[in-house]
Amino acid sequence: MIPAFIQELKTGKGFSSYGGIVEWLKKEHGLDTEYGTVYALVRYGLGAKLKVPRPQSYKQDEKLLSE
Repeated sequence: MIPAFIQELKTGKGFSSYGGIVEWLKKEHGLDTEYGTVYALVRYGLGAKLKVPRPQSYKQDEKLLSE
């Protein structure tokens, strides 16, 4: 299970939430895992963080950002 999970993290698609990881584990491996267990494994066991971009304001000037 752990090697398959690490491979899924390396695909670049990643997960948007720890809840998404819980759902993936249930769907792909039939594991009914608690949120806290997944959080501890990912955050402290693997040293990984979720890759979710920060929200952007609709007021940002795209010309200034591209320079």
